[in-house]
Amino acid sequence: MGEVECLTADRGFRAQATRFARWYQQERRAVLEVGKIAADWLERYSRGRNADRFAEALRQVTGLRVTGRTIRYYRDIFLMYQSWSHQPRRGAAKSGNDFHNSHVGPGHLRVAAAARVPAIVKHRLLDEAERRLLTVKQTTARARQLEVEANRTRRKVRLRAGDPQVIQGDALTVVARLKPASIHHLFLDWQWQTCGEWQDVARSVSVHRPADPVGHLCRFLRAARPRMSPQCIVWIFSKTTAFEGGEIGLPWDVQRTARELGLRYCSEYIAVHPLAGYRSKSSFLGIKHLPIHPFVPEGFDFAPVTYMTSVGRPRRSASPAYQATIGATKHPYQKPVELFEDLLRVGTPAGLVFDAFAGSGMAGVAAVRGGYPYVGAEIEPRYVHFANRALALALVARDDSAQSA
Repeated sequence: MGEVECLTADRGFRAQATRFARWYQQERRAVLEVGKIAADWLERYSRGRNADRFAEALRQVTGLRVTGRTIRYYRDIFLMYQSWSHQPRRGAAKSGNDFHNSHVGPGHLRVAAAARVPAIVKHRLLDEAERRLLTVKQTTARARQLEVEANRTRRKVRLRAGDPQVIQGDALTVVARLKPASIHHLFLDWQWQTCGEWQDVARSVSVHRPADPVGHLCRFLRAARPRMSPQCIVWIFSKTTAFEGGEIGLPWDVQRTARELGLRYCSEYIAVHPLAGYRSKSSFLGIKHLPIHPFVPEGFDFAPVTYMTSVGRPRRSASPAYQATIGATKHPYQKPVELFEDLLRVGTPAGLVFDAFAGSGMAGVAAVRGGYPYVGAEIEPRYVHFANRALALALVARDDSAQSA
């Protein structure tokens, strides 16, 4: 007996098919109900690969002629809404005016499902429609704009010899290749913390963590010290300013090592991040405070340094936990480029930028935009690829703007 016959002989399927046909006749207000039934039965029988068989069985039971492509379309709408609204899979689908969100409706979902952009961009589109109360027509226009931007970022680019780039390998090995006194800006964005958020991300995606993170950072500081220029600013990213495990901010060993190497602690800079992807019933924004500690060598000349406030302007950053569920195309701790641009404006307006734990490569993108030479180190091959592609796109955008000027 074939799959179609199995479906038509199933009493449960016959009841659901009849219900599907009834909802389909009222499609304008029942998009999610149709999509839920399609998702349940495609997953149970054909795993989504044979929607045409599902459509044929539906025709035999109800006489309703729907193409497999249409069924997949409604399934995708339902699954997208489900992932966007964080409803559990076993929960009842809502339809018509019963949407969990106050503004986004079936029309917005159709537009988002049809948009040729990654899933995370569709989620942001729905967030924008909900937050700004966009009409379906406005959402359609915004989706077209996002498609153009997505196609632009998918263009084939590659780095040439001598271009700023992220090198695969341990930071200790990469920094040893640099010339003495060549580093003017050193970023140490080490995400090896023991907080619950980091552990959640580490379980979801590939993130390298040394056996002794604090000891590794101290060893790197000792290896990098001869490569620092007299005007080098070392930006060490921290976990929180809260008292945790007997330490406030940076671990004591890191502070002691910096002092032994003649690095002077300046102040604490607080980066404020509204977390995209964080949504609750009452608010679209969550706030994360990221402390960044600048160190400079003894004898550092503060004359050319630009004044910086202790708390930076809010810079939008994607939530790590949210990106970890998306998975393949993002680093889980990708920070906004504007944050690194703010930090680069403070120090010497020239000189090499070295990013010891490059990750997403956003520090490199900021360096390219500012005209700084840049070298990064990253041990995970996957993130090296993402970071170098971001650098190549930034170089292309810089060259395009220079030609149009």
